[in-house]
Formats: sequence, structure tokens, C-alpha cells
Amino acid sequence: MKRYFAIVLFLVLLINAPAHAAKDALLQVSDTTPLKLEEQSESGVEYAKLSKKDRIIAKSSRKIDAIYPSTKTNKLGISFPGNRGPNQLVIYKREYGRRTLTNEFGKEAVVVGDTVVRLTGADSIIPHDGFVISGHGSAKKWISDNLKVGTKVKIDTQNNVLHSFTTINSYRYCAKVKIEEVEQILEKTKKQYANRDEKKVKEYLKKARKQLKRSCASNSNTSLQEAKNAIVSAQIALSYTLPYLENELKGVWVRPTEKSEAEIERTLNEMAQLGLNTIFLETYFHGKTIFPSDTMRSYGFEGQNPNFKGFDPLSCWVRGAHKRNMTLHIWFESFYIGNKLPQEDAYNILALRPAWGNRNKENYRSNEPVAHISEHRGYFIDPANPEVVDFLTKLILEICAKYDIDGVNLDYVRYPVSAKASSSNYSASNWGYTPYAREEFKSIYGVDPVDIAPNTSLWNKWDLYRQDRITKYVAGIKDALKDRGVVLSAVVFPDYKTSLETKQQNWQRWSSYNYVDALTPLVLTADYNLADSMLVELKRKSSSKTKIYPGLFVGFMEGESEDLLKQIHIIRNQNLEGIVLFDWAHMDKKYSDVLKTCVFANQCRSEDKR
Repeated sequence: MKRYFAIVLFLVLLINAPAHAAKDALLQVSDTTPLKLEEQSESGVEYAKLSKKDRIIAKSSRKIDAIYPSTKTNKLGISFPGNRGPNQLVIYKREYGRRTLTNEFGKEAVVVGDTVVRLTGADSIIPHDGFVISGHGSAKKWISDNLKVGTKVKIDTQNNVLHSFTTINSYRYCAKVKIEEVEQILEKTKKQYANRDEKKVKEYLKKARKQLKRSCASNSNTSLQEAKNAIVSAQIALSYTLPYLENELKGVWVRPTEKSEAEIERTLNEMAQLGLNTIFLETYFHGKTIFPSDTMRSYGFEGQNPNFKGFDPLSCWVRGAHKRNMTLHIWFESFYIGNKLPQEDAYNILALRPAWGNRNKENYRSNEPVAHISEHRGYFIDPANPEVVDFLTKLILEICAKYDIDGVNLDYVRYPVSAKASSSNYSASNWGYTPYAREEFKSIYGVDPVDIAPNTSLWNKWDLYRQDRITKYVAGIKDALKDRGVVLSAVVFPDYKTSLETKQQNWQRWSSYNYVDALTPLVLTADYNLADSMLVELKRKSSSKTKIYPGLFVGFMEGESEDLLKQIHIIRNQNLEGIVLFDWAHMDKKYSDVLKTCVFANQCRSEDKR
């Protein structure tokens, strides 16, 4: 009988609905028909507790590839970040550790009890009273399609399956959480922003509360819509909570694709309209330059990336940015040269200079370039080799001599990501075993590093040797740029211990010795608490003279627009100097719209009282 009335309701809705709503109406009949409690259990699985009045909006199931993932469970047996393999759905419980340590190429849902409490992109804090659902590839898509804040989940350990239920109460839960978030941020920033116009915030907060209250009155379609409306109203309220700040760096990383000055002008207009004031333009990447380079030609390398042959985009970008009172920093990939097979490109750096290639311990005897499987199957050059450092330094100086740039943003100032020395497969993923480095280290310590066992005093010296080679490169660039009026910044990983151990990147030393003017730490998570703790540590370990512009990956990880705002709130709350968005290619309309509402909008100005 209930299904009969549901079908009648559907026909009425379909007749009266506009054409574009027909598909949604169909989905409502198939997915929102109330189910009896016995219909909410399959294969003897006891699901999350649902009241008889709660309505299931959608449900789904997905095979779990691993609980407590490891190199053995990720199929390829390779040390991927967090041990999550390609297209896998894995579960992390607290016994695994404090964090998932996954990379930015997936999606995660944090579960407390049986309820999804937040969605994050990567590297989530694992709750004591719950777990984290993490997915890559097809599993990432499943999470995006089926899990929302408020969704109920259940692990079927017998069949290794994860079941999800999104109900009308899920939407109510989500609305309540978002309303509370706005209230908390509004209260915390009350003294921070003088003369902030709170009228819009309070207007939409009040609206959200009323909509949520009306939603709780019944379980009808109208109640579901009221819950959804409350979520939207809370999101709008949040977008008005953070005002525009005059002296804040508002930057974006850009990989240029424009092939003419007219196209560059259009992109710059869009950036200016968004409120951006700083551009980090990828100028040397994948071992090629976007501009015609005499330095590249002098080494026999390709004089310019063929995608830009025929004109000089860097000149247009610099001129156009300055015309709009925007600053332009070159974004410079130091030791990474892309994932194109060297033998397929006669001008490839490693095709012409194979001795420059970085090598892992497992392949230290190889005469062929060695790719890093979990870093886009890409190739790296050797920071220990003075020829490599000299080449990169000359290239940067050429850019500074030819173009009126404002800064240099060093990226890939590190060794390829390595497994920890305690890992069983560390030899396959521990890097730096090049002929030059081995000979130099042996001349100093009398031992070839390939013969050094992990976790010994000599191993520590080998670690320090590689860290020093990266630091020497950064210090050399700083010295080369002195008296040129160019800001030197570096892309870093904010987890200091992990950065040292797995990337040989000692950014604390660069800061304390003033080898850099600024750091652009990568915030590779949408987890609010983790992002906050990461930046607290980075600020504590950095010199007060070093400016900090956190790089936010919410767009790249397809997070929610409010996640972006909450991370900007963290940055401002810690008195950091600005933000850099990663990246322009992922600046979806939902992010640009929320930034233009207030936080990047000059007309939404407020005095900062920090």
C-alpha cells in the first residue's frame, strides 16, 4: 500500500515538475521509499540503529580491501602512503596509529560510533571511538557518491563489506553540525575583526535554525528539503563570517596552459576578479621551461617546452600581473623532471645526462634511469651532484636576469619520498644511492652507503649527508639571489619528523639560518584539527622572520567549499601571513563563489585586530 501511494505521489510530482527535475523525482521514488526495519538488514548484518520513523534516502555497499592496510594488502606490495593501494577502500582503526598518513589522491570519511562526522581529503586523524574510511580511484568515487556528514555506516567483518545508509536524519545531523560550526567561528572571531558586518551571518544563521526546526516536524519530502535548505543557509552564513583582510597574501599555484597573450589576459582578469593578489606560475616543470632558455640550450636540452613554442608566455604573465598590481613568483620544480620515459625524448635531461639521475638502493647498479613508482612513476635528479645544482642555479639566475619577477618558489626541494628505515622494503624506496653521492660519502666516512644498515650511527650520518645536500642547494640559491630584491620561498611538508626521515627536507634549518624568506607548507588534508596541529608545529619550529603561506589542497581533493573557509580561519587564527590555493586548474566555481562572497571580496573589508 505504501509503495502504491509513493508511486501516485511520484506521478503527481512528475506531471507538475519542470523537465530538469524529472530525473530527481525518479531517484526519490527508488531511493527514499521508507523501508521496514527487517528490510534494513541483509546477510544477517546488524546495521546502524535507525528509528522506525527515520527515512532511508540512499543506501550502498562496497567491498573492503583491507582493515589495517599494509604493503601485503595493497596488492602491488609497494609502500604507498598509508599503505592504501590503487582503487582500494580501506579502514583505519586507532590501533593503526594516530593518522592515516595517506596522500592527496583519495578521499576519507571520519566515523565516530556509526556516524560519518566529517569528510576529509587525506591524512585524517583516526578517532579513538571510531575509524576512518579511505578510498582511492573507484573507491574514492564511491565515498564521494555515498557518504555524507551524518551517514550511518556498518562494517560487516564476516563478509568484509562496508554498508552505508543516508537518512533524513543524516541531513538534519549535517545541518546541526554546520550551524554549530558557524556559531563557534563567529564567537572565536568576535574580537579578531573590528567593524565586521555580522548582519548577513546572523540573518542566514537564523534562517538555518528555523529550517532545521521545521525539518524535524515530520518525515515528509518537505521535511527533507527543509533539512537540505538548512545546510545551504548555514554554508552561506559561514561564507560571511570571515571578512576581507587588506594585507593578506592571497595566492594561487598555476600551471600555465594559455597559448597566447589574449588567453593569458583573460585568465588574469578572472584571477583579479576573484581577489587574488599573488601568482605562483609554474615556469620550470617536468624538466622543461615555458620560456625560451639559453641555459637549457647550452646544456643541449630542449630550449623551450614545445607547448609554448612561438611566443614567450612568462613575459606576458609578468607584464599582465604587474599591470593589475599582482605579484608574480616563479614556481620552480627543482629535482623532479617528470614521468616521461627518457628514452622517448632525445632532449630529456636524463637522456643526455644519465649520471644525473637519482637512484634507490635496490637499483644502485642500474645504468638506466630509475622511476619512483608512487610519485607518478616520475624521475628525479641528484641533489648531491654539483653539476645538477649548478645547472638549476644558472636557470634561476637566467629567469631573474630576463624577467621582472617578484619571487622564486622552490618546489621538489627534497629527495624522492622514501619509506622509513624500519620498513621491510626500505631498499626499494630509499633514495640517493647515486655514483657521485656514494663516492663522496665514502671519501668522508670510509663506507659505501649501500653497505650501511638502517638505524645505526652511520645510517644517521647518511641521513644527515642527504639533508645537507638539499640545504646546501637552498642556501646557494639564496646567496645567488641576494641584492636582487627577489623573495625566496620553498614548498615544504609541515610534519617535520616525517619530512626529515622520508624526504630529507630540513626546513627548520632553512628558516633558522634565513636561507628562505617564506615557506609554503602543503596542507594535504581537509581535516580541520590535523591542519591546525600541522601549522602550529610548523610555526613553532620556524623563525619569526620567516613568513608562512600555507598551501591549501581542498580544491584538488574535491573537498567542500566550507572546508576551504575553515582552513583560512585556522591560518588567520594563528596569525600567519596568507594562503596559496592549489591550484588554478581545480578552482571549481563552488570555491570561487564562496571566496568572492566575502573573504576575498574587497567590499567585505574588516579591520584585523590581531
